[in-house]
Amino acid sequence: MLNSFLLFAEAVLYFGIMVTLFRFRGRIGLGVFVCALGVMHFLETYLASVFYVALPFGMVSPGSAVLFSGKLVMLLLLYIKEDAATVRQPIYGLLLGNTLMIGLVLILRLHDIAPLPDGKLPDIGFIDEMGWLMVWGTTLLFIDAILIILLYEKLGKYLRKAPFS
Repeated sequence: MLNSFLLFAEAVLYFGIMVTLFRFRGRIGLGVFVCALGVMHFLETYLASVFYVALPFGMVSPGSAVLFSGKLVMLLLLYIKEDAATVRQPIYGLLLGNTLMIGLVLILRLHDIAPLPDGKLPDIGFIDEMGWLMVWGTTLLFIDAILIILLYEKLGKYLRKAPFS
């Protein structure tokens, strides 16, 4: 029960902040909203790879349940209020940024790494895993965003003809 409540609280906080940033896009610019959306991508991927909570119906990651689905809703909102060209920008930015990150990690591997005073070394394997998960997540986001926009358009046409509208 506590996990369900916490997921709900996370969703309320996420949507509250993101909708507020979107609402003030005329004053502070759309870039603030898009940047906040992009920054959450790393946390979403990290949580989806290692952080799961038990709910009555199974295991759920807040990264997938709250952040990924929230990002889809925010992209749909962006599409509804702006246009298709605007909604493509953050998706392409995430995909290109993830590709850049993978390229940089491939170069970072070539360094002769000096251990820190406590003997710790960077976990390149974890960075690799996160990089590929982020690319995969962005690819799924791209596909899901297209599908949710098509569904929105199709439902919109159907509901305009509905007798209760």
